[in-house]
Amino acid sequence: MEESDEDGEDNEEFLERLMAQTGREMPQRELEEHYAVLEELGSGTYGRVVLTEPRDGGSPVVLKLMLKEKTERRAFLREYCIALCLSSHTACLRALPVAFESATHFAFGQELAPAGDLCALLNPGEGLAEELVKRCASQLAEALDFMHSRALVHRDVKLDNVLLFDHECRRVKLGDFGLTRVQGSAVGAMSGTLPYAPPELCLLQGSDTLELDSSLDVWAFAVLLFCLCTGCFPWAVAASSDPQFEDFSAWQGGVAGRGVPASWQGFSSGALEMLRRLLTLDPDRRSPAIEVQKYLSLPWV
Repeated sequence: MEESDEDGEDNEEFLERLMAQTGREMPQRELEEHYAVLEELGSGTYGRVVLTEPRDGGSPVVLKLMLKEKTERRAFLREYCIALCLSSHTACLRALPVAFESATHFAFGQELAPAGDLCALLNPGEGLAEELVKRCASQLAEALDFMHSRALVHRDVKLDNVLLFDHECRRVKLGDFGLTRVQGSAVGAMSGTLPYAPPELCLLQGSDTLELDSSLDVWAFAVLLFCLCTGCFPWAVAASSDPQFEDFSAWQGGVAGRGVPASWQGFSSGALEMLRRLLTLDPDRRSPAIEVQKYLSLPWV
């Protein structure tokens, strides 16, 4: 994608051209004829991610296989082309110039993250060492800053989508761009609201929509940092019906007599300031993700 002096519409047009070209050039091939599947790395409603070995020789290749019965061709092309556009950044999972369709699947290649994802590192109720959290925070802030500078919103920042290249988090990457859209797109209510979703998204009902903005990623990023520090989510849903969110919202809003909620009391004053800025209830006033860099030299817990 081009730099952000291009507006969102131009980015959308660029993406459309790339999708059209990629779609014209994409070959038909059957997986089993060209690749031997060595291991399944992950699966979901979309399909699965597998480690394969090309039958004509060469290095192993990770393939994301997306079921045609669950995936529109256009959605596949969008995800692959966005991944290609972001591959130049060191903190975004690299897509490979390998894409094809079989009778049953769409497929594209991506680099192998040998240490799995952040979920594998966390034990419930136990945070990671502060040094590891800060390494993740710094790299993910850069990945999000890169995406947002290109008018792209990830929309699915979560532990499962942060891939590890070592267990010390010296190299982590943001992956899975299946929900990524150009800033300014209209998004509707979520079918299954996650703890990562900001309050403005949780408030949507029925056919309501809001204009997609990078502040949605910032909120999810802050929730992810809370998880890394504590081993648990700050709330189940960012809505007034959730007591933990209600406590946070009252404290964040400066309601008289409402101090730091119990689950936040293990953070240092610097970390609390950082998280409150990232989790500002008004999306227009939320800090950008890259501001996390200013707090890396301070103690967090």
